Amino acid sequence: MEKQLYLKTIKGKGRGVFCTTNLAEGEIIEVCPVMIIPAEEFAALSATAIMDYSFYFNKEENTLSLTMGFGSMYNHRQYPNAVYLLNREARQMVFTAHENIKAHTEICINYGGEYGIDYSKWFIDRNIVPL
Repeated sequence: MEKQLYLKTIKGKGRGVFCTTNLAEGEIIEVCPVMIIPAEEFAALSATAIMDYSFYFNKEENTLSLTMGFGSMYNHRQYPNAVYLLNREARQMVFTAHENIKAHTEICINYGGEYGIDYSKWFIDRNIVPL
């Protein structure tokens, strides 16, 4: 069966990313191209909702990346079942299963980029209850 990702509305969370098939630990879930947002547009973007869907491309340079595909739709979990890695050279974000994930289970990442990081301040700043 071919792997197919889809969005589903989750009560209290909004939309989340799911897959129609089981995913094995280490399996690539999705490779997403990223659009680079230059530093001179950082301040303007920071005042919009798009900022919540962006990743830093280069934090020191204040450049952001907007991840295409489902990349900006994965929800946060402190102990996620998936991880992501930004390939700056290829301008891609690679999402990989951190553990075996059963079909139709929500796929989550840690917004802090590292497994187990408590990223609750990001949610509190936005009046959202973290999961």
